[in-house]
Amino acid sequence: MVVWWGWKWRCGNVFGENQRCRDRVQFVRELVAEVWKANKITRGNTGPKLRTERQIGWEAPAAHWFKLNTNGASHGNPGLATAGGVLRDGNGRWCSGFSLNIGRCSAPLAELWGAYYGLVMAWEKKILRLVLEVDSELVVGFLVRGIQDSHPLSFLVLLCHGFLSKDWSVRVTHVFCEANRLADGLATYAFSLPLGFHLLDVVPPSLELVRWEDEIGITRPRDVVL
Repeated sequence: MVVWWGWKWRCGNVFGENQRCRDRVQFVRELVAEVWKANKITRGNTGPKLRTERQIGWEAPAAHWFKLNTNGASHGNPGLATAGGVLRDGNGRWCSGFSLNIGRCSAPLAELWGAYYGLVMAWEKKILRLVLEVDSELVVGFLVRGIQDSHPLSFLVLLCHGFLSKDWSVRVTHVFCEANRLADGLATYAFSLPLGFHLLDVVPPSLELVRWEDEIGITRPRDVVL
């Protein structure tokens, strides 16, 4: 950059374009200081981020609220895909659940199918206050902020918004996978089921331990960015 300015000043002298002379040494010093400061800020933003370990687990909703956890899973992206979800009350008790064997689709589409069928299930249970937790930040963004009509997933996001706009209170939030273990287990369980939607009145025996650990507040460590 210093060489470039030197060349510019030289050309100005040759063609008579330079204005009144200034302290060019001081100018170069100030320029170097600005570049160094900008580089320091940029490197600070892209360098290693501070992390800390936190205990993460499922948390029951407030009184008179219900919590819906959903998840999608796929073997490949796209690949064979499933989804699962569980509805629980303020005491952590199982109210209803589902496993969905989708067939072949992408991971975000599987996540959205899980959210959609979960909302349908909760609405049919006549829930009035609902917290929807999903461990995909992408899907949470679609549900909270919307999506362009030209996006290939817009049809399903619009279906979800159709339920979100009904006469009930729904909060959509992102959680880490450690707080979404039962929904993840139900999605995995769906790989063993025939294609289609399977409503579950009771927790599958293979997931009873996960349900119990959530209910009593078992947590697991996770490194999170500060």
